[in-house]
Amino acid sequence: MFAEAKDTTAAFQFIVQLDKDIQSFQKSVGSYLDIPVNVIIAPDNRVYDDWVQKHSTILEHSSGFYNRRNKTIFLKNPKYLKNISNIHKLLLHEYIHHFVGSFWKDPPLWFNEGMAVFFSNNMGIERELNFAKNYILGNSLPLEKMKKTYPENMIEWESFYAKSGLAVKYLYSKKRGSFYLLWDKAGTTGNFERAFLNSFFMTTRTFSDQFEDYSRTHFRTEILMASSGLIWGVLPLILIVGVIRKKIKNKKTVESWGDNIDIVPEEINGEE
Repeated sequence: MFAEAKDTTAAFQFIVQLDKDIQSFQKSVGSYLDIPVNVIIAPDNRVYDDWVQKHSTILEHSSGFYNRRNKTIFLKNPKYLKNISNIHKLLLHEYIHHFVGSFWKDPPLWFNEGMAVFFSNNMGIERELNFAKNYILGNSLPLEKMKKTYPENMIEWESFYAKSGLAVKYLYSKKRGSFYLLWDKAGTTGNFERAFLNSFFMTTRTFSDQFEDYSRTHFRTEILMASSGLIWGVLPLILIVGVIRKKIKNKKTVESWGDNIDIVPEEINGEE
């Protein structure tokens, strides 16, 4: 990792965590890569914006990107970020692009992005709901039409990431053995279509049709799962608010009791 002297402490922490994340990721996919990746932290926003103009044709993340030609991850300086908690996910996301690109010269865009989204744990509730919404509205393109280019409408990009992530999730969870075999079939040619066919015994076009059928019958489940997750995420907050309101109400009741206790004895003493 390359960074200015003032950023070396943060850079060291990032690289230690990235090394752990890479090992965990490679273990998950059942394949290992010895080709290193460079990581450069920009000293300021001006330098980072200059990198974007020179090296990135499409900006997936405003905080960083991967350049395949020089095998380098370019990262915005953390001090300029509003939230640095996702830097580890971002670095792993970009590393996975490096990983996939080292095996194949022509991986479909949906597979490349799906790998990065799914294995960097960026498949959140919002993305799944976004996918379900766009699927219902008819804005979801088949995987076959997302092999080389992003959707023309940038608004659909989030749905594209979600669908790509879900497609890789499907391959990994439903066809684990073939998924592991895929990396072994990369061979010297780096031909993804051939490796996919020899591993899953179907073409990517056939898988695109199959996944459309799967999405058509399961997107309601995805909505239910996402909604359930949302409910369970909000429920603790509702309970906390309820407890606080109950405590306030109890306090007022106790105070009211205290006022009554002060008054009653006087009335009794007066009668006596």
